[in-house]
Amino acid sequence: MSARVRALLLQYFGQSLLLCPIYFASALLALQLTRFNGGVAIVWPAGAVLFSALAAMPHRRWAMALLLCFPAGALAIALRGFGGAYTLPLTLAGLFEAWLAASLLRHLSPRFTRFESIRDVVSFLLVAGVIAPAASAFIGAWAAHGATGIPFFNAWRDWFGAHALSLVTFAPPIFLVLRRRRLDAAKFRRERLGEALVLMGAVSLATLATFGQNRIPLVVVPLVPMVAATFRLGRIGAVASLLVLICGGLIGTMTGHGPTMLLHLDMPTKLLVLQIYFACVVLILLPVAAELESRRRLMQNLRDAEALHRLIVERTGDVIMRVNLDGTLRSVSEEGARLWGYQAEELVGRSAYDLVHPEDEQAVFDARFQALCEPEGTVAVECRVMRKDGGSTWVESHMCATLDPRGVPNGTVSIIRDNSARRRLIENLAHEANTDPLTGLGNRRAFDRAMARDRKAGGSGCLALFDLDHFKRINDVYGHATGDRILTMFATLLCGTVRAGDVVARLGGEEFGVLLRDVSLEQAGLICERVRTRLAESEGRSILGEVVRVTVSVGLTPLNADMPPEEAFRQADAALYRAKGAGRNQMAIAA
Repeated sequence: MSARVRALLLQYFGQSLLLCPIYFASALLALQLTRFNGGVAIVWPAGAVLFSALAAMPHRRWAMALLLCFPAGALAIALRGFGGAYTLPLTLAGLFEAWLAASLLRHLSPRFTRFESIRDVVSFLLVAGVIAPAASAFIGAWAAHGATGIPFFNAWRDWFGAHALSLVTFAPPIFLVLRRRRLDAAKFRRERLGEALVLMGAVSLATLATFGQNRIPLVVVPLVPMVAATFRLGRIGAVASLLVLICGGLIGTMTGHGPTMLLHLDMPTKLLVLQIYFACVVLILLPVAAELESRRRLMQNLRDAEALHRLIVERTGDVIMRVNLDGTLRSVSEEGARLWGYQAEELVGRSAYDLVHPEDEQAVFDARFQALCEPEGTVAVECRVMRKDGGSTWVESHMCATLDPRGVPNGTVSIIRDNSARRRLIENLAHEANTDPLTGLGNRRAFDRAMARDRKAGGSGCLALFDLDHFKRINDVYGHATGDRILTMFATLLCGTVRAGDVVARLGGEEFGVLLRDVSLEQAGLICERVRTRLAESEGRSILGEVVRVTVSVGLTPLNADMPPEEAFRQADAALYRAKGAGRNQMAIAA
């Protein structure tokens, strides 16, 4: 057998093989020590062991775990239980109980083993404390009645009580021990280790004081350090406390010590009372631990949200505005308010409508009314904001309602973005077709308009013309579809290499133009060389997947406010032809 196969078998069977002897030992010990007068065992931790193991392992391994635990349980019952013909149904009853509890809880609350919420605790108590033991008790009571003649109802009651209390008592500590690597590891960092030792020492001393003597019933004493450990250490504090209490309580009771010895009852009843006590402690600590965990996660989420909100407010250029129900400003982001010439404190307490252009007040009012009427939605509106200097700015506002603790809207929060440039661009270009349909770049008309605007504004920069080398040969050899691919590839490369504020256009055929704004001739040359070398190092693909390599020649000329666009094109075009005449795949600068 190969090492890989052995590793896979060990991974698949390992947990189940380890579970088998533990299940057998817990069942045998329970039958040996807690079975009195021929009845059912008063304490049954074996069910909690199997139930917890099934809950912790993947569903695909359940069948193997149940199959291996069957002979272990049958052997224990045959040695110390009813034996005979009733061994099989009693074994099946125990396995069925654990399987039913794990299956139902997987369906009702998939994360129940973490006890992170009250829902997890309630689901666990309902299934493990009522449904599963009540169902398995019918099989167990039938077997006990047939084997000993005990009345069926009495046998059902004894089985249900013992198994319900054992599942509720023993399963939670086992759950959380099996998940030890995920349990509040931060609680046991070095700085908390001393506190944990002190708390566990206090729980141990309280348990010893309660179950180390049988004169004073100090059953409430262990609760004080156990609750403290739960509050300070979380779920793992609750688990460790329960383990200390259960182990100390069982050892003390079995050796004739503890508060149950003060009861004038037989040993089975005393053990039943002890389990009830353990179950009550579990019912106290688990909801507390779950609520603390839920609040811890809530506080962490709030801290994360606060940090994110602070980062957004401090870093964004948008205005974040909170408005009360009556329309007065509750808060305005500092950086955002400065865009309009204000300090944030100048705006707080004023009416939000004072900032809105009179012609747009109704649109803003309607949008805000809609946001308040539909708290779960977000409403967008475009309007003009009045700056402090008297001018106005077009903005786009996305607003939604804020809610009070009752879920009633008590105002709105808005993220407001300046969209003046976008509106101007839309207004300037809405009536003209300015896009090359193949590459998505601007066309010659759009490029000419951009150059004219820059010249009118007195802008400086450079004009670069790019012409793909031997492009006709690419079309002739590989076809026009491949040629289109090459053009698109180069357009993408060009846009990704130049700066965001530069203007890129396809001027026609295989010729492209770039208006490099506010750069020196040297800087423009570096950018053009970067485009050229990147293309030379790139690989295009034909429609058949063939590698197609292509180069580009570049003509570059500086711009100034006195140079007409036609002259700039002429100079750049002359430089481009010099580059092509000198061997292509190079750049030439206008003389």
